[in-house]
Amino acid sequence: MKKIDNLRETKEYRLAMQVENALNDYGFDYAVFAASIPLMHPTLQQNLYKLLKECLVVMADDKRRYDDRNRASHEEAKDIVAYLEENGHYIPHI
Repeated sequence: MKKIDNLRETKEYRLAMQVENALNDYGFDYAVFAASIPLMHPTLQQNLYKLLKECLVVMADDKRRYDDRNRASHEEAKDIVAYLEENGHYIPHI
């Protein structure tokens, strides 16, 4: 996992905390969020996919803190990352 200096001062950290807050709402509908993706600009859809792949890499990292509450997602992320390392494609920024 990449070490980031001054992580808490970045715009990416602030966005991650907004996502955390949204996910903490039991009314958050994952399907509605996903259904919104096709309404994004195609290049930004590519960027979102790159972000999701990077999230999987972090979630799969055995050195990060996880426990029984997120063990299943950690293990599945490891499987997905292993698959992508063998079968994944370069995702261009177009």
